[in-house]
Amino acid sequence: MTFSSNLGAIETKRSQWLKQISAYLADDYELTEYGKSKVKIVLFEDQDAPLCILSHVWHEYDAYAKAALQWLRELGEYQNFEVRLRVAATVGQLAIYEFRLVREDVLLPWAKSDKQSVQKLAALALAVVAYDDNEDVAQQALNILHHWSGLNNSPQLRWTAIAAYGGYIGLLFPQQALENLKIIAQSGDARFFSDIAQAVSNLFDAGEQVEGLHLIVLTALKEWSEQGKKTPIHQLSLLAFWGVMHESKIVQNQIRQPTLLWLANQSQSAEEKVSFLLRKALDLELTRELVLAEMLVWLQLVDQQQDFYKTVARIIFTIFNQGEYRERLRIFEYLKRWTIAKKSNAASQVLLLLRKHFEL
Repeated sequence: MTFSSNLGAIETKRSQWLKQISAYLADDYELTEYGKSKVKIVLFEDQDAPLCILSHVWHEYDAYAKAALQWLRELGEYQNFEVRLRVAATVGQLAIYEFRLVREDVLLPWAKSDKQSVQKLAALALAVVAYDDNEDVAQQALNILHHWSGLNNSPQLRWTAIAAYGGYIGLLFPQQALENLKIIAQSGDARFFSDIAQAVSNLFDAGEQVEGLHLIVLTALKEWSEQGKKTPIHQLSLLAFWGVMHESKIVQNQIRQPTLLWLANQSQSAEEKVSFLLRKALDLELTRELVLAEMLVWLQLVDQQQDFYKTVARIIFTIFNQGEYRERLRIFEYLKRWTIAKKSNAASQVLLLLRKHFEL
C-alpha cells in the first residue's frame, strides 16, 4: 500500500486551526446507551467568537446550510443539557439570519416533537429571535407563537407556545403571553391546564425582578375569572391563583413569606385583586379546600409575625362583607375551627372583628 506524498501538505493539525480561531479543547462527556462516554468540546477564548464564526460560515458557505440545520436539529436529542442550550441559541441566531428556512428545517420539527424537552428548545430558540433589536425580525417569533396558540393547531405546537410564554418571551411580552395562554385554555383541553398554570406561575414569580409583572398577572387572572363559572378559563384562573398562593414565596427582611400576602401588604390595588380572586376561589368547589388551607397558613404566619395582621384581616373582612350568607357562614365556621383546633390567635382576632361588625 502506498500513501500520497502530498497528504501532509493538505492537512492542518487540529491544534493549529484551533489556535487560528482562538479556541481550545476541554473534556466533557455524553450519555449513551452504554453509559457515559468521554468527548472533547471546543471552547472559545472570546465569548463573541462563535457568533462571528457562525455568521461568516452561514453567509459565505450557504451550500452547507441545509446540512448544518439537519445536524443542529438532530442535536436537539442530545443528552447533555448545556450542549442543547447552545444548540437552541445557535438555531435562534440562524433564524435571525433566515427565519423561513430555519423555521421549516428545525423549529417546526422541534415544536412538533412528542418530547417536551425538545419542544422547549424551539421555545428557547424563538426567544433569541424575539429579543433581537430589529422589530421586524422579533415580530416573526411572536407571530408564529400566536399562530401555534390557535385552537386548530396540534397539541405539540400549543405546548411549545405555552413553554415560550412561560419563559423568556413571556417576560418580554407578558400581556401578549397571557392573552395567548388564555386562547389555549379556552379550548377546554385539560391536558394543557397544569402547563398553563405553571407558565402563569413562572411569570408571576418573575415579578420579583420585572417591575409591574405581579400586577399584570393578577389583573389577567381576575379578568379570566370573570368569565362564566362553568367555563374552562374561569376554573383555570382560580387553579392558577391557588398555585401562586401555594408556591410563590419571597424573602423580605430575612423572613420567607407568601408573595401574594407581601404584595397585598404593599399595594392597595394588589390587595383588592387578591381579595377578589380569593373570594372567587372560595366559591368554586374545585379550589375551595385548597385556598382555605392557604388562608390557614397566612393566619399561622400572622401568629408569628403580627406585621401582616391588618392585611390579612382586611382581606378576610372584604371577602366576608361582599359574600352571600352561605359564604359568610363558611368563613365564620372555619375561623372558629382554626381558633379552637389550631389555637390560632390571629383567627380568633379576625373572628372577633367580624362578630363586632356583622351578625350571623
